[in-house]
Amino acid sequence: MRISADFGEPILFRTTNADVYDATLKHGSLWLRSDAYYRNIEDQSRVDTSEGVNSSRPTIPMSFKIENGPSIQIFGPGAIGQKIVPHYIVSLHGSSISAEQIRAFGGHTFGIKNLSKLSAEVLYRASSLIRCNGYRYGSVSYQRTSLCLSRSTIGSAAIQLCENPPLYLNPLDTDVLRKDPVSPFIEQDEWRIAIFANGYLDGDANFPLQIKVDPSHFYA
Repeated sequence: MRISADFGEPILFRTTNADVYDATLKHGSLWLRSDAYYRNIEDQSRVDTSEGVNSSRPTIPMSFKIENGPSIQIFGPGAIGQKIVPHYIVSLHGSSISAEQIRAFGGHTFGIKNLSKLSAEVLYRASSLIRCNGYRYGSVSYQRTSLCLSRSTIGSAAIQLCENPPLYLNPLDTDVLRKDPVSPFIEQDEWRIAIFANGYLDGDANFPLQIKVDPSHFYA
């Protein structure tokens, strides 16, 4: 593959099956899938149910003294997590990907010339189909997040320790570009464009957000 990425931009690719490959290069066709779709369908089949969830594990025992109440101890291998607000994803990868993964993704790879320009147009095209609240793009970090105590919920609280006064245990700094370190995905050089939406298109998380962008974003 002759690299045609812009100077200063990450050298990124997308691998698909033959039909999607042709449709993208010829017509700029892109299908965005929801976080719920990946979590409920694709990632469960690949034993990774943490899509769209940032979490931590209390492998170090933690004891919380409740005001005018008992102490609460939390310890174990279970995850304490929080769902991220609804979003749609375009998944990309860098050069550090195995031949086995490329075959699993469909075996047909094309390049991305400029991630920032493509991300901006993806947001623009998606906003014509569904109300969008913002977007993120960049590399995916495979790591857990820390926890924090709070008097109010941060999104949807992971654990409520007591009601009066309210005390919550929440994941800190939830990020759509962070995933739990699950093998073999931790070895994957993954990048994403994430579009935050006001719910899912027609209320159906399994329905793809189908857009068309300028085919000049891509090269074979």
